[in-house]
This record gives sequence, C-alpha cells and structure tokens, in this order.
Amino acid sequence: MGNTVRRDDKEIKDPEGIREILKKGLVCHVAMVDDVKPYMVAMNYGFMDDNIYLHAAIEGRKIDILRKNPDVCFMVYTGNRLSTGPVACDDWTMKYRSVTGFGKATLIEDDKEKIPAMHIIMNQYTTKGPFEFSPGRVTQTIVIRIDITEMTGKVSGYPNE
Repeated sequence: MGNTVRRDDKEIKDPEGIREILKKGLVCHVAMVDDVKPYMVAMNYGFMDDNIYLHAAIEGRKIDILRKNPDVCFMVYTGNRLSTGPVACDDWTMKYRSVTGFGKATLIEDDKEKIPAMHIIMNQYTTKGPFEFSPGRVTQTIVIRIDITEMTGKVSGYPNE
C-alpha cells in the first residue's frame, strides 16, 4: 500500500481501513510542485477504485502546474476532535484518522469522459443521484484524476481498528 508511518501504534495497516477514510472524507488537500515552490489547495473530491477525482475551472494555477508536473501528494482526514485535560502536552491531543498518499494527476478534458467522474464526486457527498449536469457547466469544468501510487493511514486518539 505504501510507506509506513513513524509510530507503528498509529499506523492503519488494513488497506480497506485506509480506503474507508477516503470514502468518508469531505476535503482533499492536494500538494503540487510549481517549478521549485510547493503549492497546496483544499478541494472537494470523490474516491473510487483507488483513484481520487477532483474538479476545477479549465484554467488556473493548479491546472497550469499539473500540465507541467503531474506528481501530487494528497491528504484526507476524518474525525477531527480536540481532546483536552489539565496538563498541556500530556492530556491535550487531536483525535483523527488520516490518509496521506502520492499519485499522478491526469487531466480529463473530454466532456463525455468528465461526466462519470463528476458523478463520483457528487456521490462522495450524497446518495441522491443520478445527477444532471448542464452542458455549459461541464464545458467550463476540468476533471483531475489522481491515480494513487502509494498511501498510508494513521489514527490518533481512536482505537486502531
């Protein structure tokens, strides 16, 4: 699945457990390399078949970067909750489940190919589909598919299932 995390007790070793986080998340943070500078954005996404799907305007900084360099790093997390207590650093911690990974971005520009991916993104947030997409909106949108090459899962403050 990927590299291990530094603390073995926090690593999610079950690939399905990692995929469950990706299925339940709401925001995907995507990091890219703009020549020599990092650039990161938070985006709505959909996850299916070990691919992450994102949508964006057909022009903009992230699209320009991805056309030059399709390598990305991503992170999704769920269950964020601050746990507090009387002693700083001992009793204070952030609970979460997270997935960090790497992949290659492919830009999907053909309108007919975009629509199935746009359904995957919508299905991340609701089961009320199928959906209709106006032709004008589809034309103004580009879909980014991240083919995941490696990913790791981490849990903190929750039982490691």
